Amino acid sequence: MDGRYAAMTGSAWIQDQLNRGDNQPSFKIDPSEFLRRAWVARPTDPEPTASAFSQWVYSLYGSHEDSDPVAMSLGKRAEQAIWERRRAIGGNIDDAYLTHIGSDWLLTHTGLHLRNCPEPHYFEIPNLTVGTMPLRASPDLIYVNREGSQAMIVEIKFSRQRIPRNLWPNIWAQLWCYAQLPQVTATGQVTVLGEIWYDKTITIGRKKHQRETFSGLSLRASVRRNPRAPAFDRFFRRLFEIYAASS
Repeated sequence: MDGRYAAMTGSAWIQDQLNRGDNQPSFKIDPSEFLRRAWVARPTDPEPTASAFSQWVYSLYGSHEDSDPVAMSLGKRAEQAIWERRRAIGGNIDDAYLTHIGSDWLLTHTGLHLRNCPEPHYFEIPNLTVGTMPLRASPDLIYVNREGSQAMIVEIKFSRQRIPRNLWPNIWAQLWCYAQLPQVTATGQVTVLGEIWYDKTITIGRKKHQRETFSGLSLRASVRRNPRAPAFDRFFRRLFEIYAASS
């Protein structure tokens, strides 16, 4: 099996092209302390979107100095380039490639902002509500196998920060929300996948830092989790209950 499919199925090793040689530790939190902090910092007017919930989770551990608005802005513009790069290296996979290798997987939703494509569709998650409003979500990529028994959800981030081996809680919070989509809960098994990308040719601070060609674009990390693992599900479900409590 070649590298493209191996990356999605979890058997490919990702070499970080931005921070080579770094031995990154895991992101460690004390769940009870994290939940206590969350309760103290619960929002007064929570938005009913998965991305807003993710941003709030980030605020519980990230600092203003750590935030990277330039990278966030670049990330939106890089989505087309990332999509094209995924088709050429071990991180793809579009329907044409899946059909070519006779895969059982189908790409059922693309939430990326791509050229010549309609605006991404937003789904509602009826069992996650903020007040009376169901949570709105548009995952970057959803794959479902032909039998409808398995689903895989991919979240793509664009970042130059040092990456913990297990990524950051806000990514898993967003993916946990996506795993509650009705079309996903109907499957027998679901896997969520966090991908971190960056373009090493970009120098932040230049007047024209947004190099739209993204000539040095690379996949820095790819980490899989089971969102139905009991401890994982309990933790993020409780976080969401706190987030929505004041609505």
